[in-house]
Amino acid sequence: MKKWNRLEKAFFGAFLFWSVMGLIFTIGHITPGNVAGWTIPAWLRQFIQLCLQYGDPLLILLAFANTHLHAARQWSPKVARRWGLMVVACSFGVETLGALTGFPFGVYHYTDRFGPLLGVVPMTIPLAWHVVVTNALFVVRMAAPYLGRLKEAALGALLCTGYDFILEPFATTVKRYWIWSSGIPLSNFVAWFVISGLLLWFLAPTHETRFRRDPRPWVVLGVTVLIFLAGRWA
Repeated sequence: MKKWNRLEKAFFGAFLFWSVMGLIFTIGHITPGNVAGWTIPAWLRQFIQLCLQYGDPLLILLAFANTHLHAARQWSPKVARRWGLMVVACSFGVETLGALTGFPFGVYHYTDRFGPLLGVVPMTIPLAWHVVVTNALFVVRMAAPYLGRLKEAALGALLCTGYDFILEPFATTVKRYWIWSSGIPLSNFVAWFVISGLLLWFLAPTHETRFRRDPRPWVVLGVTVLIFLAGRWA
């Protein structure tokens, strides 16, 4: 496998470091409230509070950067940009429709805890869609490189839906990034399967995957899932 360049190494290292910090804060149940009572220097308290305030959006930004850099290596920078723009635009449109009308996910609304809002949707949500769908695609292509397009899309959509199934309790109960009107509906998971499957079926670039041993898709999905589980059960 071709060696990563300095930018790739820097972003991957930053993602791992910030993920470890996220796990520590999550498992330790560290919140702005209890940090305020610690006997520590003021600058350190302010730093920790900034981490708590902006840590989750920053983690998504780092995951997004690693996902895009990986896609650019596997395909080309031009193809990766085109794919990324399509996923971000489509997911932003669907999420805006969902937040305004309740279709197709169910009735919910976003809070301001997951980054600045663009209309009614946090800016991090389309980036998160890109992270999940793109890495699911590469995981499927690494594990089963000779699947037909429809089977690949179905398996990738199943992986995306499973990821959302693990994410939902953490995002809604622990973090309250968004709030459902009456619990997490089945329509949310159906919509995730259908939308991610359609994106992968009709828009995913060529089957070519140059470096099947690149660990970033597994690591990005696996580490974030670990944080979700830690937050839910720690």
